[in-house]
Amino acid sequence: MSKFFMYGTSLEGIEQLMMMAPNFIPRGSGIVINNYFNCEGGVVDCNCTKSGVGGRSSTNMYINLKAKLKGDEVKYSDLVKDSFGKLNNNALRSRLKLLSNKFKGEMFLNNSHKERFYNLLQKQEMDLINISPRYIATIFLLTSDEILWELSEDAASPNGFDFNKIRLRKISTDTYALYQTAKTISTGKEYIRISEIADEDLINDTIFKAIINASLITRFGADIFSIIK
Repeated sequence: MSKFFMYGTSLEGIEQLMMMAPNFIPRGSGIVINNYFNCEGGVVDCNCTKSGVGGRSSTNMYINLKAKLKGDEVKYSDLVKDSFGKLNNNALRSRLKLLSNKFKGEMFLNNSHKERFYNLLQKQEMDLINISPRYIATIFLLTSDEILWELSEDAASPNGFDFNKIRLRKISTDTYALYQTAKTISTGKEYIRISEIADEDLINDTIFKAIINASLITRFGADIFSIIK
């Protein structure tokens, strides 16, 4: 039996691309999304550089942004620009601009998403401030889709996610993209690429918002939820 859910359909090629091994070099050009999910520990503990987008250290910028976040001075568009502004991908830039223009102060996709997210925190007796940004972002993505969360909830624990316990079935390509991004964030391995996320034919605007917001959570931690502008 094929391991691909879309085997024999027109979407088989896309699924195979998303299932490629970590660090696979594509036939064309591409940038791995994990470069933008690599600040474990949040703003305070982050000493990383922006790999592939200029090579400059961004530690001071992270600290500066955290200070501004405390004072509610940073706009959503500022954080998006800081995270992805140097990428040379016109499709992504266009989608990010549209996303920033539509931002109304809510990180979650809808009330159901928000309810699932906080219900898990309450169930696991976890304080948002004390959870690693990677874990928060993983929860954020997996709870963004009702079907995906039904398949994933039993794999969640205060110590992290066991993706081996998740058995995907009857999911859309959008939901599959959420899963692959969550797995990328949680494991640090490459399961999805910037070029795939930028593709409107592959990922719709709602899923795109969830993925970008998860990347911001990973980089800036729980403070991101304080943004209201």
